[in-house]
Amino acid sequence: MRVFKKKDIIGILHELGVLLSFIGLIMVIPILVGLYYGETIFYFVYPAMFAIITGLIIKTFTKPVNIMLKHAMVISALSWLMASLVGAIPFSLGLENFSYLDSVFESMSAWTTTGFSLINDVESLPRTLQIWRSMEQWVGGVGVLVMVITILSKAGASAYYRAEAREEKILPSTGSTVRKIWQIYLLYTSLGITLLYLSGLTLWESINICMCGISTGGMSISNDSFPYNSLSKVIMILIMFIGGIVSFAVHHKILTGRWINDIQTKVSIPLILFVASVLVISSGVGPLDAVFTVVSAMTSTGYSTVNISDLSNTSLALLIFIMAIGGSTGTTTGGIKLIRLVIMFKSFYYRLKEAVFPQNTVIHKKLGDNPLSSNLIIDSFIIAFAYVFHYLVGALVLISLGYDPYRSIFESVSLVANIGLSVNIVNHELHPFAKLIGIFFMWVGRLEIIPIYVLIILPTILKIKDIKTRNFEQNEN
Repeated sequence: MRVFKKKDIIGILHELGVLLSFIGLIMVIPILVGLYYGETIFYFVYPAMFAIITGLIIKTFTKPVNIMLKHAMVISALSWLMASLVGAIPFSLGLENFSYLDSVFESMSAWTTTGFSLINDVESLPRTLQIWRSMEQWVGGVGVLVMVITILSKAGASAYYRAEAREEKILPSTGSTVRKIWQIYLLYTSLGITLLYLSGLTLWESINICMCGISTGGMSISNDSFPYNSLSKVIMILIMFIGGIVSFAVHHKILTGRWINDIQTKVSIPLILFVASVLVISSGVGPLDAVFTVVSAMTSTGYSTVNISDLSNTSLALLIFIMAIGGSTGTTTGGIKLIRLVIMFKSFYYRLKEAVFPQNTVIHKKLGDNPLSSNLIIDSFIIAFAYVFHYLVGALVLISLGYDPYRSIFESVSLVANIGLSVNIVNHELHPFAKLIGIFFMWVGRLEIIPIYVLIILPTILKIKDIKTRNFEQNEN
């Protein structure tokens, strides 16, 4: 039988119609902000109406399908692309000399919580566009489909959850897990806004900066990224750590008074302190700024209190490494993820034991208190290889366009791992082809590679017959 039939395509369109309408509804928030501050709102009203009406039409003339993982991956890949294409319209309409390509780059960077910006003067942006960038990042931090699951309690939640590169469950069902994630996310966002405001930031700064920090997006409403006082830096370090290192499952345990023993958190702290020490010694960065920079890099936030271009090659090399790895699974961060690094080192260690010990020796492979399966090891190496491959391809593209090799590697890793820290290659003057490749790599990196390539090879899949498929859908009641 065919892997995708006509009803599958119709079902996918149905889900995209629902999502498109929802994107239009999100645009109501900057419209309300514009009305409050007396700013022009037409560049939000038109795309919002287009998205809502078009989405409802698609939903009306299509039928839902029983969502399996194959559907969810295609829907996930298309939904992030669609969100970026529609989310770009306000930038294109509201900014002079800002092409639609630039707008899509800006929007994809926001939705994927990468944090790169092609806007030269973000401080001059109307508040409607400032809050829109922050909203895109804040929603994108948890996931576009995860948000829809929460509000609509949609069937197929388990498949959607996996398609957006999430595996960890806090509660028995995916639906309850997603709702709990949003409760935790809202709690920390509110707490972060309050603390930043008390530290001396204005309410507007606190709202935008916290939304972009907790989502590990890192887009700023200041041209200097994070030009705030020392207390604000300490608070933001905590916010970034909460968003990118401590998983939602660990947060749930903490909030319910249970003891935590998270291997990713334990690995991250000494690594942060080590790299920060190197920045202090090698580049003369102050201790607070060094910790801020390293946490920002590891959590894929991208806020900066120092000029990254001025750092030594040793500091840049270490930042490239921790950016490539990223933070923890079950967070809003990008990159390969700490747990996969631990799994790869563990598997290497066990392979050495197998080589040294007699062949009949039984070696119990464990990750913490849990068994370390072969499938988990293979999956970790596959995802890590996929990321490294894209890091290298991105660097080669930039090098071929005439950019410095070493800095091209830094910028490529920052794009694919959704970091946003820059050595001044990515800006408004970036080569158009590099912008296009950057859009693709941010998209690929946000969904951990696989769903995008499922979509790319879809025309081939449609022609393949006699392939058995499994329904990965679980009972979510």
